[in-house]
Amino acid sequence: MKMETKEKTMSNVYQIKDQKAIFPHCSFTYGMGIGEGFDPVKNKDLYVHVANIATSDFNTAFEIGNIGPEGDINRLNSMHSISVGDILVSETEQVIVAPSGFDKVEVI
Repeated sequence: MKMETKEKTMSNVYQIKDQKAIFPHCSFTYGMGIGEGFDPVKNKDLYVHVANIATSDFNTAFEIGNIGPEGDINRLNSMHSISVGDILVSETEQVIVAPSGFDKVEVI
């Protein structure tokens, strides 16, 4: 008898690797109103696809991206823990990590 396995959907993680490219023009504090503020659309070319996380649920992806399990993360580049300003992309939507929760965006 063949055992069926359900393939997990993924959340793609995008982070800005070159922080100096936006500083000091704005503080990288998405949604916190410091300096000029951060506009992810204006800075979309700075985002790098750093990882895929084995879930399409953004809350779960945030948790895995911070505390694991490491086995659910497929790293494509160096990656810091998921934090404010990072973009998560599923098959159906894109969000940016906000100071509290997520905001929908269309950047990637």
